[in-house]
Amino acid sequence: MIRSGVPETTIDHIVRIRDVYSYWLQFPNKKDREIVGELMRRGNIQRSAAYEDLRLIKQLLGDLNKASKDYWRYRFLQMAERAYEVAENNGDARSMVAAADKIGKYMGLAEADEVDKGYDKIPIQIFAVTDNPEVIGLKRLPNARERIREMKKKYWNEDIVDVEAEEVDFDIDEIFHPKRQEDE
Repeated sequence: MIRSGVPETTIDHIVRIRDVYSYWLQFPNKKDREIVGELMRRGNIQRSAAYEDLRLIKQLLGDLNKASKDYWRYRFLQMAERAYEVAENNGDARSMVAAADKIGKYMGLAEADEVDKGYDKIPIQIFAVTDNPEVIGLKRLPNARERIREMKKKYWNEDIVDVEAEEVDFDIDEIFHPKRQEDE
């Protein structure tokens, strides 16, 4: 960072944020005020600067105290599976059924599977390219092609390469009038 010309105060700030974030990873259950206290102690900064650093850490790297819903889904399944294992090891059939019931309800095993709605059978819309502005409700400019030629003369140079358009191979009747499955 020094070779790149980053000011020393900015480097100190980045190092302080990295240091406290590493500390927070080791102790994720620490409260905000404890992290602020650690920032003040390690960085020798005022409380307002420490709270600003905490805000930056949360903004850039996430708040460790806010576990995601996916994490709690994972933890729930772990706990329910562990409960089932303990019940099975103890020979407690009632608790085994209760744990299996919780897992089944959570996983939605009693619900019907989602039905295929056939979205993959919707035909692709083909758009035809046109230079006619009347298609979208605009008035045609008088002498539009002449104005285009003048602009090309004005701005064209040897660095510009004219490219030919490629033809697309498709059967328009097949797209707009697809055969029904019973017709085949």
